[in-house]
Amino acid sequence: MAQNPIKSGDLDKIIHDLEKEVKENKNSVVAHHRLALAYWKAGRADDAISSFQQALKLDPASFEIRINLGTLFFQIGRLEEGIRENKEALNAHPAAAEAMANIGSAYLQMGKWEDAAEYFQQALEEKPEMVPALTNYATVLVELNDLDKAVEVAEKAVSLAPEFGLAFNNLAVACYYKGDLERASQAMSKAKELGYPIHPDFEAKLSGQQS
Repeated sequence: MAQNPIKSGDLDKIIHDLEKEVKENKNSVVAHHRLALAYWKAGRADDAISSFQQALKLDPASFEIRINLGTLFFQIGRLEEGIRENKEALNAHPAAAEAMANIGSAYLQMGKWEDAAEYFQQALEEKPEMVPALTNYATVLVELNDLDKAVEVAEKAVSLAPEFGLAFNNLAVACYYKGDLERASQAMSKAKELGYPIHPDFEAKLSGQQS
């Protein structure tokens, strides 16, 4: 998902200057967008949403603004609205893997496994080495009980990102449900080595199966 490029610094001054710039140039897409990002950084979600929406009135086709607004919606738990903004971004940019992966992640959070799988597949067709999409797709495949594919996808994620603890955690889960306890234990150990917080229930379950 999108990252907020506004640095912390003196946010009050940044916001004050940008509010002044917006008043002086109400038709500046850049000013409205930067003000939205500053509000977002300051934790002023409602103000940020209003500024993002004003920027989109001026430039409805902006992919960056749509993605930023969608990411903010996801962060504050307004998943349906985040999905809507990312789908709008896709309407203008049909090959945008980032938007596809964002939608997949939202559907994953909602427990809509088949919808999530569809969007992760689309994202990976555009960007086969997109590690966050691979990692989340592996989770979805476990939920769909497509365990061979889940292991395959998780293994690709760890091969591409050998320092990404979540990828090893998800590989451990996929191997566990497939019945490959030795590989699951190895992957779990690697995830822990990388500092990923393994869920204690899963660790206990795996340890119990091995004893």
